[in-house]
Formats: sequence, C-alpha cells, structure tokens
Amino acid sequence: MRKAFTLIELLVVIAIIAILAAILFPVFAQAKVAAKKTVAISNQKQISTSMLLYIGDYDDQYPRRSGCEAGSSLNPALNVAGQIRCPASQGGNAPGFAHSMTWQAWQKYPLPYMKNVQIFEHPLRIKDANEWSNNGQILNAFAINLALTGFSTAAATSVPWTGGSQTSIPNVSSAWLFAELPHSYGAPGATLNVSPIPNPQTVYPMAVREYWRAIFLKNAGGCTTTEEVDPVGAPAGGVVLGMADGSAKFYQVKKFLAETPTIAEYIPGAVLPGPMGANCRAVRSIYNYTGGPAVPNLNINYPLWALGQ
Repeated sequence: MRKAFTLIELLVVIAIIAILAAILFPVFAQAKVAAKKTVAISNQKQISTSMLLYIGDYDDQYPRRSGCEAGSSLNPALNVAGQIRCPASQGGNAPGFAHSMTWQAWQKYPLPYMKNVQIFEHPLRIKDANEWSNNGQILNAFAINLALTGFSTAAATSVPWTGGSQTSIPNVSSAWLFAELPHSYGAPGATLNVSPIPNPQTVYPMAVREYWRAIFLKNAGGCTTTEEVDPVGAPAGGVVLGMADGSAKFYQVKKFLAETPTIAEYIPGAVLPGPMGANCRAVRSIYNYTGGPAVPNLNINYPLWALGQ
C-alpha cells in the first residue's frame, strides 16, 4: 500500500518552492531588463550609424529645418491621400503634426538609411500612444541632442555654437548625440533670455547637472531630488547614449551626472526659469536662462557635452 504525503511534508515542499521563487524571480526580472537593455543599445547603435550616413550625404551637416511634407508620417495610418497634417503656418490642411519635419520628428532624417521605424522605440519604455496615433511622433524613447544639431522654430533658427556639423565637435567619440529620455523628443539647447530673439540664434549644450538630476533621480518635493534613481527616468539604472562617432554605450546615472558640469561651473550666476514640466523638467526645445554671462563657460573640460577636448 502506497503511503500518502503528510500535511507537514506538503507544507515543507510548498515552503521550499516559495523560497526558490523568491530567489529566482528577481533574477529572472534582472535578466529580462538586461536583455532589453542590450536591444536598446543595439537600436541606438543603428540610429547613430544611420545619422552618420545622413550627414555623409548632406555635407557633414546635421538636420536642422522645419516645414511640412505630405506622406512623411512615421505612422503609416496617418499618411492619408490629400491630407497634410501640420499647422496652417507650415502649409498644412489637417490637424496635428504628422507630416511636420521639425525636431519633434527627427527620426525622419536617418530613417531612409535604416528603413525600420520600430528601431526608434525603446524596449524598456512605453511609447506615448496619443502622440503616435495623433501626430505620428515617437515620444518616451530616444531623443536627439539639439545643442549639437540645432533646430528651427516659428520664431528663429537655432544654430549650435559648434556650427552643427560633426567635424566641429572636439571629441566625437565622447560627445553624445542621442539619449533615451522620458519626457521629450530632444534635449534642449541653452541660450540667454533676450528679446527680441535673434535669428539665427546660437544655442549651447544644456550641460547643467541640476537639470539632469531632476530627470534621472527621484523627486523629493518641489525641485529637489533624492540620490535614488528614478525608474521612469532611467528604468535600467542608467541611460543608453548614441555618440557623435556612431557608437553607442550605456551610462550609469551617477556617471552621467558626474560628467556633467554644475550650473555654477558652466553658467556662473545663471538661473534656470520655466516653463517647467513635472519635477522641474523642460517642456521646450530652448532653455532661456536668466542672469550669468551671455555665453556659457566653454573652456571647461566635459567631453560628454562637447566641451573642452
């Protein structure tokens, strides 16, 4: 006659399974994050390489223009015959920005060299569904460094202090051109708040540690931060960067911040005003600082920001 398991034996087995699950589930979760981080680095590498091909065809110049082109939406569902989804000021005839060629849709420029829209998405981030369905724009993924490329707006054309070409960047292997960001299509450029806005205006890197702390570290109330990494700002504990030489690498948040100057080093006496989004994050392509010099200190050595050597 076969002996049945006793209640104690069953409880012991259940306890062992629970212990193993408690040990292994976090390991599986970490492995999943690591795998997606690897995919993100691969995607970023392809984007960076495609931008190299683009500037090779455009006299070493990064894309910097606005306008509207029918049928150009990254979301094919918005490419409806006869519709040009842009503001009337850009020549559009339908709501939205699906056919805009501004910095919010920078992916349109390297796209012909990679022919895969999905590569612009980040596997650890959820693409903004409203922006995709209404404007055909990819938000909450990879963003472009507008201080290196420049951009055009209705008010003025903004040209980087380096001129907007790859060869003008002092150390292309150390300067970042793309980064994963949760709240914007591009990292803003910085310029002194003046009126009227010059056209063209010169923009400088948003190389201000305090600003980036608000993006990558948890908020402690108001505009202050803790030392704990924000899982929204950096879901893998760091950020994937695409460098100006076409390479890609993963930066831990603390390393990124350490290689970014403080506002006192970079723009002594300056104050960062609004408009601010949640947790003091920028919601515009330009950060118009007040106070301090008209031109930041470009002689400090922070290669991540194309400053110094």
